[in-house]
Amino acid sequence: MNLSIQQRFSFWAGLSLLSVVLVTALVAMYNFGKINQSLTEYNSELTKKQAESYLGLLASDTSASLLVPLEKALNVATSTSMSMQSLASASNTIDKRQLALDTLKKTLNLSPNFLGTYVAFEPNKFDFSDALYPSTVGSDESGRFLPYVIHGDNDGFTVESLVGLEDQTLDDNGVRAGEYYLCPKESNKSCVVDPYIYPINGKDVLLTSMVVPVTKNGNFIGMTGIDISADFLQSNIVKVDKQLYDGAGEILLVSPKGVIVADSENPELVGKNLKSIDADLVSKIKNLSMSDESTIFAADDALKVLKPFKLGDTGAHWTVYISVPESVIYADLQQQQAFMDQQQSRFISQTTLLGFLFAMIGVVIVWFVAKNSVKPLHDMTGIVGKLAGGEGDLTQQITVSRQDETSKLANLLNTFIQKLQTLIKGMLPIGNRISALSAQGKQISQQTSDQMNEQSSLLDQMVSAVTEMSASAQQIAGNAERTATLVSDAHQSTEAGADLVSQNAQSISDVKNSVQLSEAALDQLVKNSGAIAEILVEIQGIAEQTNLLALNAAIEAARAGEKGRGFAVVADEVRALANRSQSATVEIQNRLALLNQGNKEASVAMKKSGEQVEHSVELAHSAASALIKIRTAIDEVSEMTLQIASATEEQSNVCENVSENLTRISDLVQQTAEGAKELSQVGSDLDATANELQTGLSSFKV
Repeated sequence: MNLSIQQRFSFWAGLSLLSVVLVTALVAMYNFGKINQSLTEYNSELTKKQAESYLGLLASDTSASLLVPLEKALNVATSTSMSMQSLASASNTIDKRQLALDTLKKTLNLSPNFLGTYVAFEPNKFDFSDALYPSTVGSDESGRFLPYVIHGDNDGFTVESLVGLEDQTLDDNGVRAGEYYLCPKESNKSCVVDPYIYPINGKDVLLTSMVVPVTKNGNFIGMTGIDISADFLQSNIVKVDKQLYDGAGEILLVSPKGVIVADSENPELVGKNLKSIDADLVSKIKNLSMSDESTIFAADDALKVLKPFKLGDTGAHWTVYISVPESVIYADLQQQQAFMDQQQSRFISQTTLLGFLFAMIGVVIVWFVAKNSVKPLHDMTGIVGKLAGGEGDLTQQITVSRQDETSKLANLLNTFIQKLQTLIKGMLPIGNRISALSAQGKQISQQTSDQMNEQSSLLDQMVSAVTEMSASAQQIAGNAERTATLVSDAHQSTEAGADLVSQNAQSISDVKNSVQLSEAALDQLVKNSGAIAEILVEIQGIAEQTNLLALNAAIEAARAGEKGRGFAVVADEVRALANRSQSATVEIQNRLALLNQGNKEASVAMKKSGEQVEHSVELAHSAASALIKIRTAIDEVSEMTLQIASATEEQSNVCENVSENLTRISDLVQQTAEGAKELSQVGSDLDATANELQTGLSSFKV
């Protein structure tokens, strides 16, 4: 991009101003964001603490407001129990049952929030007159006194008989149908019964009971109770919920067994066990069952409070559960955050817009300042342009009218023009001399190039001759090497033959020894055969004598008659055996005679073989001596061949060295010739340059 000085000043100044504006906006945005974040975190923490404090107080107030009617009912039930105990212990003849009914009605009249009040005695434990009151008001078919007083029409009262006192049936929440009677009877203590369904005026009503045992001498004889409707507790919870962030939260009242007694947001869940809805919440409630302190925790995007409270000395802990969505708690904070974000965006937009506006104003100011600053440079550019286009007129000078950097530049330029004028005046004669010298150098370079070409041709011929001589020497060396190889092979073959002759002579000697041993063995065999023949002669004599004895024995046995018959048989067998031995001996003698004849012939053949073997050994030794002489001659030939090959190899190496040196000399000559050509070309170029220099210098006016 080709920009003028004015344009560059304006561009970089504008870019710098814009960068400052952007950096300022980014820093402001960063700091604003940090402040906004810190403020949000502080307000969030403050809002959370305020909400926790408020919810804790609300939970305490709610539990206290619920505790009042529940404890009042428990206290009324306790006082009623004491009245019934006194009444049951009285010995006068007043109508105890009517007095008890009047007491219950008066109690219910004083507490309109109570759903009903009642007493129930064990059979014949109240006035010992159950038999006198079968199916009367407040008594069952057996006369047992168990009246239940509830509100009637026109501010009146209705008296019913309690039902299901001993019923062990469990409802869905694990509460027995007769829990209101069985609990004080079994524990002999006050009880708060979890919400359960009880029929009143033919309608099933969800209620909770505060029951107190009536004792006599420490023994249970009956109980008194106050029922509170779940609707009453639900209405109280709804009233409190309306004060909780305008009803945006949720309040639950949970019984000791986890039954939902009241629910401000979901009344249809009243009477159901919380375990089936939120098991984790039930676990937290159990962990807090022995404490009266509030617990605040966050879960499911909501802030939650658990506040347990205890009714009297029953040991039963009820729990108030409050839940408020975090979106409701932080609604004001979110509005504040939205307002801060809006103000941040507005601030950034305004800052950026003003920054761009001031940057543009700055660019315009810089534009005019730069224009005024570079005006002298424009003037000098025009003057120098005229100087350059005025056919080299170095007599011109720049007029200086300012006292700043541009005036210094103009003075320096005038000085430069003056020096250039002086320099060109001195270079005009030098150009003529350079032209003459370049022509002379060109001529000398041409002569040198011709001489180098002739010398290169002669060197090429010498290199060819030396190369041919080297090739011949290499061929002779190759032939000598092949001859040496053949001689070496002959030497090896001669050595192998000598080894074979030596081995053959050794084998023949071994054969000779074997023949001598065989000859000795045959002689010994002949001797052994003679000995065997002598033994056979003795055996034959013994056989003849045995035959003769057997014959004599047979004769004697024949003379003996029947007594000698057995011996005669034995004698015949012995004679037969002697005959067979004699025949075998004759056969062996014949075979030994044939064997002796063969042994004698073999002995003669062995002696002849021994003589031939000795002759073969002598021939083998003669052949070995001849081979040794041949091997000696071959060694001499091989040594001479190697000497010839070595000398030829040295000659070939010398030829190669000479050839290489001649080649290098030829290369140097070629390089010198090329240098001469280049020098000639340089001379031509120098001549042309000198002409151009002369022409250029002549164009200046000095």
